[in-house]
Amino acid sequence: MKTRVWIAPQSPGAVSDGLAFAPCGAAALGLASERMTKIIRSSVSLLCLLLLAACAQPGGGASSPSAVTTDAAGRVVRPRAERNQDDSIGRTVLSQLRQNDAAAFRGVSVLAWNHAVLLTGAVTKPEQRRRAEQLAKAADGVEVVFNDLNLAEDPTAAAFVPETGREQRIYAGLLGQDDIAGAYVVRVVNGVVTLMGTARSAEDAAKAAAFARDAEGVKWVVDHVAVK
Repeated sequence: MKTRVWIAPQSPGAVSDGLAFAPCGAAALGLASERMTKIIRSSVSLLCLLLLAACAQPGGGASSPSAVTTDAAGRVVRPRAERNQDDSIGRTVLSQLRQNDAAAFRGVSVLAWNHAVLLTGAVTKPEQRRRAEQLAKAADGVEVVFNDLNLAEDPTAAAFVPETGREQRIYAGLLGQDDIAGAYVVRVVNGVVTLMGTARSAEDAAKAAAFARDAEGVKWVVDHVAVK
């Protein structure tokens, strides 16, 4: 007499309808048991390999290096080491621009924040504007480029030079506002304020932009603040 005994396929890629005819009795049960043991062992081995691969992923089980740092009051702060890195990236980008074409990029200014780079000022030709962005993106440590370069006959005109005095006043004012959380850097060119930085919420970023917009002589504000 014969009976139907269900035998699971030994591998996920095997083609089978899951049914086979086998002699009834201890021999059939032993064969099924042996195959089931092999399947379980294979499954356990596969699971271990998957777990090891997950642990080997970059950043697996560790905190992200771009995680937001806050002080005791919950305000976003930018550690000194990270600010130094920003300055280094900015200098590198500017150096590469000048090395590539000092005359074409003499009116370009660079500001960096958390692997993002802001290009302001002016160039004389559209292809120079595109080239400046390409060079900035190719620099070590740069992940994002905000290209706010203008086209002008005289890129060295005062209208394209950063207004450092106004930048410092707006920056100091942001630091002095208890209701404005976040960490920011400020660029002002010809009355246009560009904010870069990190805020904990869109509301915080909007407060910072509103504060900068109310500063004397400001035409409008460009917001490049990341919310994290």
